[in-house]
Amino acid sequence: MERIQDMGTHFSPALRSRRSLTWRDVAAWLLCISFFLMIPMEFASLEWKQTAQGLWRVENGHAEGLVFALIWLLWAACNVGGGILFVVLGLITRFQYERGSGGALTGRDFVYYFSWLQLSTMMFMLIVESFHVNQGWFSLLIPYLPHGLMILCALWLFKGRLSELGFRRIRAEKAGFAFVAVVVAYGLTYFFLDPFVTNPVANWFHLDLGSWREESISAGIKQAAEVGFISVGGQILLIGVIGPIAEEMVFRGLIMGGISRRLGTGVAIVMSALLFALFHADITYLAPLFVLGLVLGGLYGVFRSLWVPILFHIINNTASVLFDLFR
Repeated sequence: MERIQDMGTHFSPALRSRRSLTWRDVAAWLLCISFFLMIPMEFASLEWKQTAQGLWRVENGHAEGLVFALIWLLWAACNVGGGILFVVLGLITRFQYERGSGGALTGRDFVYYFSWLQLSTMMFMLIVESFHVNQGWFSLLIPYLPHGLMILCALWLFKGRLSELGFRRIRAEKAGFAFVAVVVAYGLTYFFLDPFVTNPVANWFHLDLGSWREESISAGIKQAAEVGFISVGGQILLIGVIGPIAEEMVFRGLIMGGISRRLGTGVAIVMSALLFALFHADITYLAPLFVLGLVLGGLYGVFRSLWVPILFHIINNTASVLFDLFR
C-alpha cells in the first residue's frame, strides 16, 4: 500500500505537467486562430467608394456594426485570455516545448509559431500605443517591424532546424539554373502580370487601380527620401530584404512546407499562394498577388530551397522601391 502511494506521489508532478502542457496547447490554438482571424477582420474594415468614373475604389477604413463589434470582442478575448494562459502555463512548465522541440516540423510547431508571433505582435503594438513611439522617423519602421518579429520567432523556435523550414543550400550545378529561373520569372511577371492579370481583373470587377496599401508604401518611401539617405537605405532593407525573407519563411517554408507533406506540392502551392494574397488585404491587387504567390511557390517546389523564392521576392520588392524613389 505504501509503495502504491509512493508511486502516486512520484507521478503526480508528471501528470500535472502533462495537463499544463495540454492546456497550453489550447491557449496556443486560441492565439493561432486569432492570428488568422485578423485576415477576414481586415477585409471587413475595408471601405468601398465609387469614383466619378463609376469605378470602385477600396480604401482602408474602420468597420462598424454590432456583428463586427462582437467578432472584435471575441478576437480580443481570445488574445488576452489565450495570451495570459499561454505565458503562465509556459512559466509553470518552464517552457518545455520551446526548450525541447526538435526534428521535423510538426503541426504543433506551426501552432506554437503563430501563437508566439501573435503574442509578440500584440505586446509590440501595446508598447507603441502606450508610450506614443509611433511618431517621427520611428513611424517609418512600425509597418515593417512585424516582419522582424516573424524572423525572430522562427530563429528562436526553430533554432537548429532551419533546414526543415526550407533554408537549404543549392548544389553548385543547380545554382546557375536557379538564378536564370528567377530572372526569367521576374521578367515574365514584370512585363505580363499587369496587362494579363491586374488590368483585366480590375476591368471585370470595375475596380479603381489605386491601392491604399501601395499608396501607403509609396508615401513611406517618399517620406524616407525627405528625411535622408539613411532612412532610404532603411526602407530598402525593410521592404526589399527583411520583408521577403520573413514572408517566404512563413508562406513557403512553414505553410507550404506543412501542407505539401499532407496534401502534396500542387495543393500546397495554391493554398499558400491564396493565403499570401489574402494576408496583404488588398482587393485591387488580390489577383496579381495570388499569381506572384504561385510563382514563388513554384520556384520553391522546383528547387526545394527557400533561398530561390527569397531571391525573386527581394528583386521584385527592391525594384519596386527604386521605381518609387526615381519616379
